[in-house]
Amino acid sequence: MKRSNLWMMVMAMMVLTLVGCSERVEPGFIGKVLTPAGFQGNTLKPGLHTCWGRDRMVVIPMNEETITEKLKVLCADDLNFGFDLQIRSRLKTADDQGIKDVLNKQGAKIKYTGSIGTLRYSILYNTYIQPVARSVARTIVSKYDTTAVRENREKIQKEIQDKLVKGIKGTPMQVDLVVTSNFDYPEVITKAVEKRREREIEIQTKEAEQAIALLEADNRMKIAQKMKIVRAAEAEAETAYIRIMAESFTARYLAMKKIENEKILYQNVGKSTLIITDGKSPVMPLISMDNLKSTAVAKKK
Repeated sequence: MKRSNLWMMVMAMMVLTLVGCSERVEPGFIGKVLTPAGFQGNTLKPGLHTCWGRDRMVVIPMNEETITEKLKVLCADDLNFGFDLQIRSRLKTADDQGIKDVLNKQGAKIKYTGSIGTLRYSILYNTYIQPVARSVARTIVSKYDTTAVRENREKIQKEIQDKLVKGIKGTPMQVDLVVTSNFDYPEVITKAVEKRREREIEIQTKEAEQAIALLEADNRMKIAQKMKIVRAAEAEAETAYIRIMAESFTARYLAMKKIENEKILYQNVGKSTLIITDGKSPVMPLISMDNLKSTAVAKKK
């Protein structure tokens, strides 16, 4: 081979080695360059970065993510209790060595698309958080009776979060929030709660009916009391009227009324009418003289 050709080949290899390409680290991710000798250099923030030769870019998500664990726990009353454990977590901002250690440990799980490799968040979660979260949650919830879980919900959540944070200490992960939800009680508890609720509704209905009956009775009593007052007032008025009238019927008043009546009587009788009276007793019935004459004539015949 000519010396000139050998030189051209060496130059071409050098050019290929020095030629690089730009790779983008998207927002919410950090990057690390993987060289043939392993992960090298600083942790890269979002933006365009150059990879040389056979180097490749590997990115890791830094956003918070919420993952739900569906758990079944045998509670203190020997009943199975189901619930969802929602865990909001993220990869902590770590130094270059910390990120390098994570990638070296999880390197076999990196998925490549072209020259970009991605270490999915679920891999980090499943490795560092999930086993601890499930163990801690089961240990804490199992101390309670099934029916006591709901009333102690906030206490349980705090205890799970505190112990989970402590349990993943030393890992590159961070837990920000733990929430329990979707409580699934065993059928025997569900039926008991339904029965209790039905009984409560029945009691409330009866109490409402009793309240209505008492209100109606109270209204009737108020009406009766009002009517009693009205009748008493009417009776009192009647009594007063009778008393006043009785006081008005004096001997003089009666004599005057007698004269008035007799005056009217005398004014209205005819010439052939006989009035029998002694001046003291009430006026006797009127006797028609014409009738007396007719009677006498009839007897003579």
